[in-house]
Amino acid sequence: MKRTKLEQTIALLKRRYTTALESAQQGGCLSLSQRVTRDIEPVYVVRRRWVTTRSGSRVLAYRIVRKLER
Repeated sequence: MKRTKLEQTIALLKRRYTTALESAQQGGCLSLSQRVTRDIEPVYVVRRRWVTTRSGSRVLAYRIVRKLER
């Protein structure tokens, strides 16, 4: 069964810190920051970290830490 882009993104974020570009290249969401805020944060605890790319740009990387307890 084929997974949705959001499901692919969640699986990727559970494995490691991921930037928006990495998410798009891996077949996940193109607008990662919007998906994290709107769809993922209500269900999971998400950590953010600034990372520096090889070209020197600073971008946010996201990672799912655990599921929210309700």
